[in-house]
Amino acid sequence: MLRSIFIASVLATFAPTVSAVELPEIVVTATRTPLSVSQVPAASTVLTRDDIERQQAKSLPAILKTVAGVDITQSGGPGKATGVFLRGTESDHVLFLVNGIRVGSATAGLTSLELLPVAQIDRIEVIRGPRASQWGSEAIGGVIHIFTRSGSGDPGISADAGAGTFGTYAINGGAGGKMGRTEYRLDGSYFTTRGFDARQPIPGPFGLDQPDDDGYNNASLHARLGHRFVNGIAVDGFIWRASGTTEFDGSFQDTSDFLQQIIGGSAVFAPIERWKFALRAGENRDDSENFAPDGSFASQFDTKRQELSIQNDISVAENQLVTLGADLRKEKVVGSADFTETSRDNVGVFTQLLAETGSNQWLASLRYDDNETYGTDTNGGLGWSYRWPDGVRIYASYGTAFKAPSFNELFFPAFGNPDLSPETSKSHEFGVEGRQGWGEWGVHIYRTDIDDLIATVSDPITGMFFPDNVDRARIEGVEAELMTDLSGWQITAAASLLNPKNRSTGKRLRRRVKQSLSLDLSRAFGRWTTGARLLARGDRFEDAQNTIRLAGYGVVDVLGQYRFSRRLSVRAKIGNVFDKQYQTADTFNSPGRNIFVSIHYANR
Repeated sequence: MLRSIFIASVLATFAPTVSAVELPEIVVTATRTPLSVSQVPAASTVLTRDDIERQQAKSLPAILKTVAGVDITQSGGPGKATGVFLRGTESDHVLFLVNGIRVGSATAGLTSLELLPVAQIDRIEVIRGPRASQWGSEAIGGVIHIFTRSGSGDPGISADAGAGTFGTYAINGGAGGKMGRTEYRLDGSYFTTRGFDARQPIPGPFGLDQPDDDGYNNASLHARLGHRFVNGIAVDGFIWRASGTTEFDGSFQDTSDFLQQIIGGSAVFAPIERWKFALRAGENRDDSENFAPDGSFASQFDTKRQELSIQNDISVAENQLVTLGADLRKEKVVGSADFTETSRDNVGVFTQLLAETGSNQWLASLRYDDNETYGTDTNGGLGWSYRWPDGVRIYASYGTAFKAPSFNELFFPAFGNPDLSPETSKSHEFGVEGRQGWGEWGVHIYRTDIDDLIATVSDPITGMFFPDNVDRARIEGVEAELMTDLSGWQITAAASLLNPKNRSTGKRLRRRVKQSLSLDLSRAFGRWTTGARLLARGDRFEDAQNTIRLAGYGVVDVLGQYRFSRRLSVRAKIGNVFDKQYQTADTFNSPGRNIFVSIHYANR
């Protein structure tokens, strides 16, 4: 089995550029090599282009919040600061990749996923659980891997345009295809909204009252090109660029001009049948220029991450695949703040063994990272799964992970602590999954212990605030997923129960919910397709002391589509049908009832 997977990977481009449409049951994020979902000893969810369009998602947070184990917080409407809590871990404990390239701000240590246009995404792989032994820092809660659209098949074009409440307009267009051995894709989009008031008034001498609409606009461009030479060498390159302006409510700054840009390329070839060699390089820019309420300049933060990766996949036996590789990453910071250090390098080397004996599958991985700022870190993982002929399988895994301190935590003027150590974790997981004729299902149980959590503390002598490794956390949880068809209705459900506790204080971790549920229903009636989605969350606390409680909520969306022909359709979505008022971050408003209508064209 593993040998057949290996041969398939040789015929494909480097793992992060594998066509997800052609291989819907293959994931690459969990092991950095193409592997069947049923062989991965971890909980995984794959969201395809069809899923994005069926849910009529207008943003990346909107589609991710339907995944088991994922909770999203937003500080206002579209384009506002967004937090992603994967299995109860912090927002900076999730590694984000785009076509294999690490993305995110080196200063804040977070990824502005709210600024990445969903119209140019082809596929998303969400791997829950630690993956530091494959990818390095940040992958404590898991990895979210975004694959942009690529060309395949006959040349074709697609376009859509829509409008909705809050003065929202969107237009997207793309063209792509395959000519001989060359695949190409070009996309452009523009999104703008007047928005709504992002934040409620805050009383007091240091309060805030800005009763205005907070808008957002985003213009993006995506291009991707791949070619397979006669000698078997395959190359692939892409650029994804989004820029615009987002407005928010703040005392010192309330407008930000942003730029998100990812450039990457890969090459892969097989010197001999049993050996695949792959080379990948890329750069991620995260730039922002911020302005005060009176329009004057407030701050600027530009970060750049450059990386180079080498990977060797060697089939050492019929059912054994060994991976050996190395990653080199350089991070640079330029801005208005006078950081004490403005660059750092990280070198990581990793190895992995995939083996299969009968119905048993084994995964063992090990990685060593050397960072010039804080030193070295070694992480490992071990997983096992067993598959029965009737489609049921069980798996168990153990893994360690870490999160490197950000530039802000280490070097920000009058705040940073250069003596910080990385946050570290240990995770155990057990899962049962099934794929039968009536549908798919899964139940996953896990526990994650995190040490040396970075928290902001006060110096008792000077009264100054600074970050320090002072907290410990334990997160225990269970997830359940179901996909089935009932009397023509397609049903997708995901539920999570979580106990996210700060072991240093005994309190619940900030902004974490204990219960979450997502339920999607859809059905086709001839040319009509109708559907609904329920998203429910339990309560959460805004502060670490658990004194500010935000109530739980349930939001219902209704969706519809009518196809005039195979190429032309119109879609409509009513979000928050019952106009539920709720908050995921204290004092920040969420959208009330809203409507969006769009028309879509694709000639293939």
